[in-house]
Amino acid sequence: MIRNRLAPWGMALILLAAAVFPLHVTAQSEPPDEITPQENYTVFLPMVRRSSTTSPTPTPSPRPTIIPNPQLGNIIDHTTLPLYDQIPPEYLRAAEQICFFYFDRSVGQNISEGLDCLASRSWRDSVASCRNYYTDSSLTSWKTFTVNDSNIPEVILFPGGNNRDKIHFEYYQADYWYNDVRNLVERYPSLASQWDIISLKHNYLHVGEDSTIARDYFNPNYNGYNIYDILELEARYPNKTFVYWTSSLARNTGSSVSESFNNQMREWARQNNKILLDIADILSHTPDGRECRNSQGYAIICREYTTNPEGGHLGSVSAGKIRIAKAIWILLAQLAGWQGP
Repeated sequence: MIRNRLAPWGMALILLAAAVFPLHVTAQSEPPDEITPQENYTVFLPMVRRSSTTSPTPTPSPRPTIIPNPQLGNIIDHTTLPLYDQIPPEYLRAAEQICFFYFDRSVGQNISEGLDCLASRSWRDSVASCRNYYTDSSLTSWKTFTVNDSNIPEVILFPGGNNRDKIHFEYYQADYWYNDVRNLVERYPSLASQWDIISLKHNYLHVGEDSTIARDYFNPNYNGYNIYDILELEARYPNKTFVYWTSSLARNTGSSVSESFNNQMREWARQNNKILLDIADILSHTPDGRECRNSQGYAIICREYTTNPEGGHLGSVSAGKIRIAKAIWILLAQLAGWQGP
């Protein structure tokens, strides 16, 4: 279950019970969209460098499309997104008091722009880049929608009013994935006094076929920076909340590496009760729940979320960055005590 380690002062003004009891969210007995355990998976134990010299390499497993009753859990994925519209205002106000800091590259910037969209006073008052979407079923032409349009796509609609002043994005461009981890580890002590959550997301350039991330990220015998260094941070900062991410995806980089890394991250989060923003799952499912995979069967970003023919930026059309921003607010509302509808 997601257990809140935060103590935002604003909760005392919103929920009297939050001033008395620690906030937490109890995961459902069957969390949505979890990987079925495979025989070759290894249970990852925090802080233990094991003797095994190989990392698990999960095979792609079928993913559900739409569940009729979305439920909260440790893993926020595409099946969870309908809950955004059900978050009570008092929990959104409480979530706004949580200080959330994350590192990423250009897709992280796009996500930050999505948070700006949801922070607008209303949809009609948002900037044009929040209201862009396709106008045809072939997903080739797009425009900026306004309140004068009669057929505004639901996937780009939002109420507005989510104050994101305490959510901060910092652009960090590492040449290799392990330098992303090193940056987090080295920067964490200086950031810990100001932020409740400090995390990083690996970008789609780090999960190509030539990457070592799937082999070494969860390998206890790897000599560089990997997941075990982040676990050491968890031990050093027990009062902080740690949030993990799957990688972003692109149109041309669905690979055995991206598939393996993201599946390993999901299974590791499930087995070790970690909080996961599964943006790879969100971006590889269309708004109506259909999976997007390439000819080799690997997950890729859906065309509904990018106009890039090869990359995976969330800029020209608005749906992708808005969906990830909604996922972040669902997560923060849980940490603020919301247990779902």
